[in-house]
Amino acid sequence: MFQKRGSFVQKRRRRGDSLAPQLVVLVLVFFVSVIGIAAVLHFTSGSSNAANMAVQPTPLPDPGTVEVILPIANIQPGSGFQPQMFKRDRKPEEVVGPEVVRSFDELKGMYAKGVLVANRLINRDFLTTLQPVNALTASIPPGYRAIAIPVDATSSVEGWAQAGVRVDVVWVTEFGGRNTAAVVAHNAKVLSANRRTEAQRGVSKSKQGGQGGDEGIPPTVTLLLSVQDAMKVRLAALHGKLGLVLRGAEDTGSVAISGAFNESSLYQQENNNVRAPTRHITVVRVKDPKTGREEILKFERGQRVKE
Repeated sequence: MFQKRGSFVQKRRRRGDSLAPQLVVLVLVFFVSVIGIAAVLHFTSGSSNAANMAVQPTPLPDPGTVEVILPIANIQPGSGFQPQMFKRDRKPEEVVGPEVVRSFDELKGMYAKGVLVANRLINRDFLTTLQPVNALTASIPPGYRAIAIPVDATSSVEGWAQAGVRVDVVWVTEFGGRNTAAVVAHNAKVLSANRRTEAQRGVSKSKQGGQGGDEGIPPTVTLLLSVQDAMKVRLAALHGKLGLVLRGAEDTGSVAISGAFNESSLYQQENNNVRAPTRHITVVRVKDPKTGREEILKFERGQRVKE
């Protein structure tokens, strides 16, 4: 009997010893499963949050604003347009007129006629349906012409007559034996200086004592003129010397100048200010003894003055 109980106890111990490794494995599997489930739940919650952020409704636009497109960078004259060159933005209604481009569809088949400045509203006046041959032809409006004239440091105002500025064209010639100056074109726009347009203006500064080839002192400038002024400037260049007079940025009107100036004009103001010399006139009243008529006689320096 005791032998049977002992053998039973031994068998039970052996079975417990065989189950111990299985329990350890089960516990490890349980913990691994728990960790895996926690990780899956973590990443699932993160992706759901990202999805929720992505599907969040966009905020309503501010009232009183209009959607427009703006150039990301400067667009040169003559360039075609691609969608990646623009960005969308909203501007107040009061600054967005009917001449402002609002969507890229309005730019299809169009070309830049002028420089489209980055982050600025696009005006339809700076667009054209004709592809310009170059940047210069894109800047010439109908009824105007581009004409080039030679200049130096003096006639180009030390090189300040660069592309984009406004100038008057002064003609100096000899007329009637006197040097004469006259303005033959008012408020002319400089399109290019030494083949450098407004969009391509260099940042290099002029060198001291530079010659005509120096970028700071252009040898030639191209002016935007009406057809009539262009003919006057070309004819004047054959019979005298042309010079440019720089205008202020806000001075765009014409100047009322009549006729030409010569050397006598330099002294005209001084002559007007010269006072007439003082005259010492003696007045004598005499009476004719025969007729009794009184007569007034005037004498200056002992001589009678007859008026």
